[in-house]
Amino acid sequence: MALLVAALPALATPAGAAPSPTTPSGAASAGIAPDAAAVANIAVPAPEWGALFERRSGWTGADGIYSIPLSGNERPGSGAATRTFFTFSDTFIGQVNAAGERVSGATLVNNTNALLAGSDPDPAEIDFFWRTSASGSPMAQVIPQPPTGTRTWFWPNDGIVVDGRLYLFSLRMKEGGDPVFIFAVDGVSLLRTASAAPPFGTYQQTDAPLYLPPAGSRGETTYGMAVLPNTQAAGAPQADGYLYVYGVRNDSNNKKLVVARVLPGQIANFSAYRFWSSGTWSTSIAAATPVTGRISSEFSVSPLPDGRYILVFQLDTLSNKVAVRYADTPVGPWSDFTVVYTAPESGISPNTYTYNAKAHPHLSTPDRLLISYNVNIFDFFEHFSNADIYRPRFIWLPQS
Repeated sequence: MALLVAALPALATPAGAAPSPTTPSGAASAGIAPDAAAVANIAVPAPEWGALFERRSGWTGADGIYSIPLSGNERPGSGAATRTFFTFSDTFIGQVNAAGERVSGATLVNNTNALLAGSDPDPAEIDFFWRTSASGSPMAQVIPQPPTGTRTWFWPNDGIVVDGRLYLFSLRMKEGGDPVFIFAVDGVSLLRTASAAPPFGTYQQTDAPLYLPPAGSRGETTYGMAVLPNTQAAGAPQADGYLYVYGVRNDSNNKKLVVARVLPGQIANFSAYRFWSSGTWSTSIAAATPVTGRISSEFSVSPLPDGRYILVFQLDTLSNKVAVRYADTPVGPWSDFTVVYTAPESGISPNTYTYNAKAHPHLSTPDRLLISYNVNIFDFFEHFSNADIYRPRFIWLPQS
């Protein structure tokens, strides 16, 4: 997340990002052991997936990119038998010329979707969706309702299909912040469709009590950035029947992982959520304690075939380092991080940065995990001179 067209169009930054991609002074002061970093760089590019989102007409670039199997099956390789619902945050709609430049009339909308049939990155099998106004102008696929006097918008996060319905956690954003980061979190919403069968034109929107404003030294907390269905139906090897809903506590210079869980059938019953708090489950979101740190605004937690769990993230929010941690349970304790890939896109321009790495397990195979990350640029106008910057990149992480 994401670009923002507002009072300062010359800057584009991820939601909630720190003022600079600095390394935190350490997590030990927050009760999280400091890391003994390792650099493996064993992941390799997956250009076939990157090419799927390198487009010259209509949808021409976005960030965010969560993938949700409409079958509910998250097993590696299971994507071949279903359709995948992709969500994106700020998205360019328009045309790109032969020189790779966005032409006049390109529009930025706050969220879009796509549907991919099967698990191959085949351009003939993917369709992109956004709304249009009465005059034909592109619009975001989902807009907060009812309207208020303040402009708000959704940046979608992770989701899941439960009992034949698609549920999406989404950050509800508003204009604000400071002169550099001109957006702020307004809350978290849970969006629900009438069924898991597209098209998804209408969502029931519920304000979710999964947002906690900052207080004292505790940064603001938001949940819904990653969903782990630790269930037999989803194919989890160590299934316990719960949905684990992960979030971020945005402390100064250190984004930290927080965890909630709920039974699938209770996903819309927020009184049933329990929050991990120093070794036990609490009914209070304010009692939640972080389980690890140095993560990104968006990330993923996925089960591995050997029964462990893998946390995939961008180290320290904004960096060229895709990192992972491992744990034996969905709440940890988590291993020290390992950098598995160093993104090269900083070489495109001095203003380019990468962020929000996450895995897509159902589009993966048993022996390699598909991971995406976002590429953006601090100079907004470079998005028009080089349309190739603002689109997802992909890598394969060997699983051995």
